[in-house]
Amino acid sequence: MQQAVTAIQPKPWKPQPFMPVNPQVYSEIQQFLIYEALLLDHRCFDQWASLLSRDITYRVCNCFGQRQHDSCGASDYVDLGRDALLQRTGHQLEAANLPCTRRFVTNVSVSFAHCRGEYDVVSYLRVMHISHEGSANSAWSAERRDRLRATDRSFAILRREVLIDTLEQGIATCPQFL
Repeated sequence: MQQAVTAIQPKPWKPQPFMPVNPQVYSEIQQFLIYEALLLDHRCFDQWASLLSRDITYRVCNCFGQRQHDSCGASDYVDLGRDALLQRTGHQLEAANLPCTRRFVTNVSVSFAHCRGEYDVVSYLRVMHISHEGSANSAWSAERRDRLRATDRSFAILRREVLIDTLEQGIATCPQFL
């Protein structure tokens, strides 16, 4: 059985005053996140790319495996724009050569952002890679902090910050898209 290497200490989440969104908006955002996970799991990257805003900011904390007392430092992040993110996605898929990936999205919290039609979303993510033999050969978990904008048909991801909590032993790298 594999054991977790270590956990990072993400910068503290500072909740805003609780202002619940209506149940319809919450359900639509939850379904959007599940749909996004399905697209990634089934390697439908063209459709996934359509969920990203043109000016997306995508940050992944690259400080897993290190002890941090307060937060990930600025140098521990990988910042990507839309083009760089899509380019990395293709390269990592070619290198992975894994038949199956499953993303589990849970603990979705939605609040109003300061702009009309935008929402701040915090969710937890567990990612499993399945080997050719059918067993899980790697897994990690993360907290995602998103800003979503309502569109005519759905939502667009304006900002995503991924804070990787744990990586199990034997994982060389974590994909930059989560």
